[in-house]
Amino acid sequence: MRDPAAVLLAAVLVAAPLAAQHPATRIIPKIEQVSPRAGSWRIGDTLVIIATDSLSRTEALRFAVTQLREARRVVRVVGTSQPAALRLAIQGGAATDESYAMYVDSIGGLITAPSVQGIRYGLQTLRQLLPAQGSGRIEGVELHDAPRYPWRGAMLDVGRHTFPVADIFRWIDLLERYKLNVFHWHLTEDQGWRIAIDKYPKLTSIGAFRTEADSSRYGGFFTKADVRQVVAYAAARGITVVPEIEMPGHARAAIAAYPELSCTGAPLPVPATWGVFGDVLCPTVTTFRFLEGVLTEVLELFPSHYIHIGGDEVPKDRWKACTECQAIMRREGLKDEHELQRWFIALIGSWLSERGRSLTGWDEILDGGLPKGATVQAWQGSDRIAAGLAAGADVIASPSEWVYLNRPANELPLARVLQFDPSANLGTVAGPGKLLGGEAPLWTEHVTSPANVELMWLPRLLGFAETMWRGPAEITEFQARLDGGELARLARAGYAIGPADEDLLRIAFDWDSAAGGLRVRTTSVPGVTLAMRRADSETFADVADGALFKGRGEWIIEGRYDGRMVREPRRVTMVSHLAVGKPVQIARPADPKYPGTGHFTLTDGVQGSAFADGFWNGWLGMDVDATIDLGVAIPVQSVVVSMLEEVRSWILLPKEIRVSVSEDGVRWEDGGVRSVQQEVTPDGRSRPRITLPLPPATRARYIRVVAINGGRLPRWHSGAGEASWVFLDEIEVH
Repeated sequence: MRDPAAVLLAAVLVAAPLAAQHPATRIIPKIEQVSPRAGSWRIGDTLVIIATDSLSRTEALRFAVTQLREARRVVRVVGTSQPAALRLAIQGGAATDESYAMYVDSIGGLITAPSVQGIRYGLQTLRQLLPAQGSGRIEGVELHDAPRYPWRGAMLDVGRHTFPVADIFRWIDLLERYKLNVFHWHLTEDQGWRIAIDKYPKLTSIGAFRTEADSSRYGGFFTKADVRQVVAYAAARGITVVPEIEMPGHARAAIAAYPELSCTGAPLPVPATWGVFGDVLCPTVTTFRFLEGVLTEVLELFPSHYIHIGGDEVPKDRWKACTECQAIMRREGLKDEHELQRWFIALIGSWLSERGRSLTGWDEILDGGLPKGATVQAWQGSDRIAAGLAAGADVIASPSEWVYLNRPANELPLARVLQFDPSANLGTVAGPGKLLGGEAPLWTEHVTSPANVELMWLPRLLGFAETMWRGPAEITEFQARLDGGELARLARAGYAIGPADEDLLRIAFDWDSAAGGLRVRTTSVPGVTLAMRRADSETFADVADGALFKGRGEWIIEGRYDGRMVREPRRVTMVSHLAVGKPVQIARPADPKYPGTGHFTLTDGVQGSAFADGFWNGWLGMDVDATIDLGVAIPVQSVVVSMLEEVRSWILLPKEIRVSVSEDGVRWEDGGVRSVQQEVTPDGRSRPRITLPLPPATRARYIRVVAINGGRLPRWHSGAGEASWVFLDEIEVH
């Protein structure tokens, strides 16, 4: 008699490698359970789907359209049995149950699920199993699959830059492909209000548009018809659209339209720069009536149970100086402005709750006490996930260091995204709150076109979907799944695919002493090219790596993909001076986040414009000590230091600049000291060039420049007490 245990063991040993080899193991996101079965299903030129109920039939017909478009495959949907067909069956269960099962053998295929959502996901799995085009076979298999988390979302900021509705549809399709079920639509910002509100028409006639630095007008908004189309399109794909209406901060566009919403009432433009602004909504009766009017119309458009109100990055200086705000604090017994913010948000939360909705906000809503019933979106780190749970809130995990996909892939590579685990390091957090899942935000300060969105999202969004559906994954195995066909499918569907671990475009300039000019050095991912024009010209020209530039001048630089701009245009000024191309010794290197254009950033002859344009070196919490070697001792008359101030972005001017000179690097002479930093103000923003004249008849080979850090951020700052940055981009010697 054969040993039953031995037979079972043999079966397991045979099945394990078979399961590992089955194409279903290469699905993204990974299937929970894969069991090989005998036989295989032959797929002919026409795929037949049997759908006997209306919900399944709707999904089958949608699937047929996408298959014809992307794979040139004809799909015929019928209501009666057919040989070698796929049958869809909703078995009945909770509408929130997203699980499904799939069975494939020589007879055909079967997808069963408790709800239509499971049918959708089963069809997305089938999409990856089908031959890329034409006929083929699917090996016999039994699949059982369900998500790890109920909230699996992607956030798109349309406030900084906005995008056509047609592209929003394409991106919702992208979410469906990888079983993401929340589209968080960030609709309002300092730089633009993007949703039509009938009661307040100035929100779009004024608040939706801004004047750029070159005097051009930028903007746009979504009509109510647009919004209804997006919500319906997403719902048909099992995706909930969660709107975000920012309050009380990030509201300069609303204040530009209706100045009475601020604490000063002063007229302000819609800003065309980034950062955190001091003017926020004032917590007055006027403001609350305005917000109730706005939210009433928002609720009519969005059926989502969750309404996101932002609540992040709210400077308190206007509230501190506001007599009405201080009177509210005394009346309500609030000890500080953090509690005033909690009171503000709690009022909005109560208003939403009375209408059957639930407030969601970024994790700053924990400060001053959690408003009752609020859901927390934690972006500032894993400790904020734990803090939200401990406070009794449901939590959506979006820590910036793991899932902010606006960060370039060289800073946040796919390998790191794949290791995201929102439940890690939570320990035994006490409290009734639940970890709902996570979201991957895409902020668009520097994301300027639809192609740019896709280049930032792909392939990293697929890695995020993997972590939400199944859990963390290892990069080599996941990359093999990408390369096994999924990237090719995305390309055939017309999506722009970015890098997994590189920046889209890096630009540097090297001094060519023989040619007497600067050579541009570019690295980019396939498909991304560089174009430049003089500031006084409208004509761009493609620029190849190694192109030579001579003399002075101001240039506009663009990265392009398929003729469309990616990233914001960068404005650079090329300058001539004695130190261009000369080596620099820096006592403490710049922070890796702001490496500039490389080793010669301070002497490359190129001046940047904004802190994120890639032409600046940044140092956090430390002095800058740089020594330039001119090669030989020569007469020098002055040193000019270019620096940056962006107070809202934590960048302060140095307290002072010190210069010393030497002919031999041993004996040094004082070249002068210049005080730089004056009063630090909330809206401080400048790009000064500080000139230090040297004593007459000075000769030097070595020029040493020390910039004294501006100190810790002031008490009124959102980062009060934290270290500040020093930013330099050129040290000129004349």
